[in-house]
Amino acid sequence: MSRALLFLSIFFLSGCGTPIQAFQVKENSIQTLYKKVNPSVVELHVQSLADPKIGQVAYKAKTANSLGSGALVSSEGRILTAAHVVDKATAIEVEFADGTKTTGHVVWVEPLIDLAMIQAGEVPSTAKPLKLAKSNDYQIGEQVIIIGAPFGVSHSLSVGYLSGIRDGNAIPGRTLVPRLLQTDASINQGNSGGPMFNLNGEIVGIVSHILSKSGGSNGLGFVVSVDTVRHIIDSDPGTFSGFIPLLLNKKQSYAINNTAGHGMLIQHVIPGTLADKLGFKGGNLSVVIGRSPILLGGDILLEVGGRAIIDLASAVQIKKHLATFEKGDRVTFKYLRNGQKKETYWIVE
Repeated sequence: MSRALLFLSIFFLSGCGTPIQAFQVKENSIQTLYKKVNPSVVELHVQSLADPKIGQVAYKAKTANSLGSGALVSSEGRILTAAHVVDKATAIEVEFADGTKTTGHVVWVEPLIDLAMIQAGEVPSTAKPLKLAKSNDYQIGEQVIIIGAPFGVSHSLSVGYLSGIRDGNAIPGRTLVPRLLQTDASINQGNSGGPMFNLNGEIVGIVSHILSKSGGSNGLGFVVSVDTVRHIIDSDPGTFSGFIPLLLNKKQSYAINNTAGHGMLIQHVIPGTLADKLGFKGGNLSVVIGRSPILLGGDILLEVGGRAIIDLASAVQIKKHLATFEKGDRVTFKYLRNGQKKETYWIVE
């Protein structure tokens, strides 16, 4: 066969002289899903209070920039993300997939679970609220996708499988047993707070962290499960007060001459929050105890609303108790500053 005839045989059906139709690639389910949910996944450009540098002793609050992701879950602009992305935030810029940029502020934070909710100032018409999957509506082996901004690469898609279900320890003072879902879908810095979806486009988890010696994705990523997310939302987590505390046990208390033997040593106070308005002070002296860096010199919160902060269970119960106060109620805060007992109060707004 001549080269000319061979060439023609590729483009014509044998014996009929009809050109072969151009093959059209059909969009697969992952592509369809990505187009559906991506407009409601956001980037969070966060300015936060910075931790002390290694070797730094005298500490003065400064800010640092970081990046995270989030998931729009209400038409009013509520966005789920990870607590560690926004818990020290002094300013948040929310960027949607269509380029819309708006401000955001923290509504509540659950640091023990690494979950937070923020409020966006504006929601573009292209972004629709994402749906949460039903509790326990997932299983090991099912395919999942994650959308976020790893290393600042906007709206990146990674695909993998739900590879494990990991229940943590029960949180003292609550009925909640937090659950993490393990995945081999690629997760890197910047993915934190972003959603993990099932193939129905429902959120089954919010990205929390990875286990990695190199700092990059090694196929061991963990997300806060939708069961835990639903539990926190339904339990009315209250409003973010702006304290970044360190819970003290009796031995730690006496070591820093806190004769009360209990309380929370305030590490940071977030500007513009209740803690800031009430005049509380964070730490100014960076030390390391064992391998744990802490800030000394801040106020030690002892009691809120007549309830002493004795341990984690009491601190959790106090947070729940604060949510029960009504507008106009007076809440007293007792604390130590420079060894002196003081108190202030808050009239609930």
